[in-house]
Amino acid sequence: MHIRLGLLSLMLTVVLAQTSVSAQQPIAASVQITFAGVQLQRANTQDWLPLPINAQAPFGVGDILRTDKTGRALIAFASASQTLLLPGSEYQLTRFEQTNQQQVKIALRLLKGRSIQWISNESMIAGYTLDLQHMTLTQPTKLFAAQVQPDNASDVIVAQGSLVVSKSNSKLNLQAGSGIRAMDQLGEVISITPPDGFSFLTVTSKTCRGIANATIPGAESVAVRIGPGEDYLNLGNIPNGSKIAIVGKADTGKRYLTPFLSSFGWVIANGINVESCDTIPIVPAEKQPINGVTNPLPFEMDFLTPFFGMPIQNVHFYIYQ
Repeated sequence: MHIRLGLLSLMLTVVLAQTSVSAQQPIAASVQITFAGVQLQRANTQDWLPLPINAQAPFGVGDILRTDKTGRALIAFASASQTLLLPGSEYQLTRFEQTNQQQVKIALRLLKGRSIQWISNESMIAGYTLDLQHMTLTQPTKLFAAQVQPDNASDVIVAQGSLVVSKSNSKLNLQAGSGIRAMDQLGEVISITPPDGFSFLTVTSKTCRGIANATIPGAESVAVRIGPGEDYLNLGNIPNGSKIAIVGKADTGKRYLTPFLSSFGWVIANGINVESCDTIPIVPAEKQPINGVTNPLPFEMDFLTPFFGMPIQNVHFYIYQ
């Protein structure tokens, strides 16, 4: 990965006077705003301070960074670790400590949304913890992404290296190419290959399956649409004979919901031959969010592609204006 570490030094000049840090607040990291729509809340304060695109600011213990539906920020702990905070997210630094051996101990909390963490220099890290709503991640060795859906589920996918996932008395080592979802308990370990993303963590051994079989004469595939109808955007097509997971059935009864790329899509029910399964959950017949990124910078692609694929693979996730 070719991350522009020169821009991410801890010795930053604060671009906004309102983002100054008191003498009691240790500066642990730096923040670079890569797309407009980012706010910073300093520890023990109530105000949210807007940070313009290309701004650089210090990030200390207790600070919270949040992004709107388009905002993105890169958080760097010197050359030890970097985090790309994606749109619709909140991220808090809860602990930062430097040891006598010039190593660091870092504890973070993803309050909601998505973040991608890259451990760029494992030898500099004496301890690393990322708390999600439903699980805790420790001992990461390279590259992983996390997602928190408030009051719903917490997800993690490992692209390179490994990490330890724990909840209550359960603990496991999650390896590259796999992910897990946690709610009341840790779920099944799921194999993940980009551009398949977090949506595929809804699929378990108990999920209903079906075989695509277009009903239109001569058609070789079944369309996947963002909403439950022919007038909605076509996200792509599933070739006849392909096996898909069915995670929901529209309350209208005419469409199935299936994981598709990094999101979900709807397929027409009579175009899927359902295999034996117990029950398909009934879900609202509504448009599915994509939660993509707008105008990603070249170095951000090093973070994004291991989880969301290349733009040619996931054309609706990457938005270019």
